[in-house]
Amino acid sequence: MAQDKVDKLEQKKKELEAELHNIQDELDDSIDQVRTEVSDKLDPKAFIRKHPLPVVGGAVLLGFLLGHEDDRRATSTSGTSSSDHKFTNTVLYELKRMATKKALSFVTDFMEKKFDEKAGQQFESTNGVVDE
Repeated sequence: MAQDKVDKLEQKKKELEAELHNIQDELDDSIDQVRTEVSDKLDPKAFIRKHPLPVVGGAVLLGFLLGHEDDRRATSTSGTSSSDHKFTNTVLYELKRMATKKALSFVTDFMEKKFDEKAGQQFESTNGVVDE
């Protein structure tokens, strides 16, 4: 009789361990899935690819605002031309130049991709109608 109770307890222990292992595996899978989704959503390249025009527009607007701010500073502090001000202007100019270059590169790549897709559809079609 005592042996039956021990066997039942051991069986129950094995069942609970198996259930715990299953729960742990499901939890690990869920954590991995959330980690992947979050990293995909926070990846700047993926975000830019998904929303190219708003990103380019924001970059242009930011460049305009930074450039406009420099113009206001230059007119208000025209009497003081310190080396720090010159260095800051140089750094800002280079950052704007690099951002513009990247934005233009991205836009041209995006447009080339779209043109290639359209051209590919035209070549695959017969009589100008795409077969789907």
